[in-house]
Amino acid sequence: MPPPPALDQVKLWNRFHLRLTAIYAVAAFVLVGAMSWLYYRKSYDTRLEALQEQLLATAVTTAQFLDAETLARLDGPEDAGDPAYQDGVAHLRGILERYPKLTSLYVLLRTETPGKLHFALDWSQGGVEPSAIGDEYDATDLPSMLAGLERPTVESEPVVDEFGASLSGYAPVLDRAGRSIGLVGVDVDAAEIRALRREALTIALVLFGVAALLLTAVTAVVARSIRRPLRRTIEASNAIARGDLGARLDLDRRDEFGLLSAHFNRMAKGLEEREFIRETFGRYVSPEVAATLLADRGAVPLGGEEREVTVLFSDLRGYSTISEKLAPAQVVALLNGYLTAINEVIDAHQGCVIEYLGDGVLAVFGAPNRLDGHPEKAVRCALAMRERLERFNREAEASGVAKAWRDAGLPELEARIGIHTGLVVAGSLGSPSRMKYGVIGDNVNIAARLEALNKGLETSILASGDVVRLLPEELRSAAADHGEHAVKGRARPVHVYSF
Repeated sequence: MPPPPALDQVKLWNRFHLRLTAIYAVAAFVLVGAMSWLYYRKSYDTRLEALQEQLLATAVTTAQFLDAETLARLDGPEDAGDPAYQDGVAHLRGILERYPKLTSLYVLLRTETPGKLHFALDWSQGGVEPSAIGDEYDATDLPSMLAGLERPTVESEPVVDEFGASLSGYAPVLDRAGRSIGLVGVDVDAAEIRALRREALTIALVLFGVAALLLTAVTAVVARSIRRPLRRTIEASNAIARGDLGARLDLDRRDEFGLLSAHFNRMAKGLEEREFIRETFGRYVSPEVAATLLADRGAVPLGGEEREVTVLFSDLRGYSTISEKLAPAQVVALLNGYLTAINEVIDAHQGCVIEYLGDGVLAVFGAPNRLDGHPEKAVRCALAMRERLERFNREAEASGVAKAWRDAGLPELEARIGIHTGLVVAGSLGSPSRMKYGVIGDNVNIAARLEALNKGLETSILASGDVVRLLPEELRSAAADHGEHAVKGRARPVHVYSF
């Protein structure tokens, strides 16, 4: 099992305290955001309704003040000097002066053409030139204005006409008989509506910002109360994982973290003897074997169990010559360097080194731990071993280590590898007082025979047909077929392929 990453290597969004805090923070922010949005909508709607009521009230009171019969006399620009016109305009101007938010106030009278109206009175803020008496206004596409001829009406949204965008309220002007002769219209510029939106939005954003700051402070406190004990727990765990069994978790708390601290310290103390055994035992067997036996001594019973595995057997070409021409100390140094490099490759491909036989290496894939796709992993391991050995030779040349080989007339190191898949007996072999983990069976011997067969075929990696048929197409297509060959100790020939 690979070691866990360091705390600073854990991505931020994978950290527990951040995710937990983020969940609460997101939920709180969504809630506050929704409440702020609702406040904004309610605040805007309330302000808009107040403005609409003002428009409606202004239109109604103005319509009630005006005399319909007097207005009916105003027919064209020549009536601009009529005292009734002057009084009417003065009244409109006075209303706009009292309510500066209102932009226009006017009176439109019916004409003989449906939907067509004409101005009788008009006044606007800012010195805008008023429409002349009798100027026609087309209200055909303005249903709210046409409805205002019959009853008080206010628009729900600004409307764009020849005078610009505005929100308007209307009220009918009635004669003494109660008939509508026209309407009073009062406008507010659309900019005022936008100002209402901005005002409501500003207040909502301020409220949201204040709430967000408070939530941020609260979440920071919560995150800190979780982050610190988590960090200390991880640091203590990492120390234990590094072999520092004297490390302890000191959390003086009365909550779950305090309970965790007590159990952690008890566990650390109990691991000291077990870790000592693991460390000592692991020097003589593969780490996978040591871990399996120490974790569950019943997992691999004395006598072994039958298991399908892929066996890899490797040794150095010309080792006898090497051991003959080099001093023993040089041979040991050479073998240790070579075996260290090869062992790293086997470990990287999830293989298990069963034993070293001088220059030979016996490894299995699929025991003691079950391994899916073990034939493929074994073949890829063999290819990587060949590549690693080439690099080992280059490193030896660069460092000067290979000089001793060259002086002795030895070539570069080359390995021969045999691979076979089949059933073996894997387990603890020996006696109850002295055992070793091993694999035995005819299929182990076949891997060794295939390794030796490389010499005659002038190849470096040979695999049996039982291996190749289980490989993915990519590797099968790369295998060279050498047909069937007899191997020592086996009655039937073995179909072999090289890589």
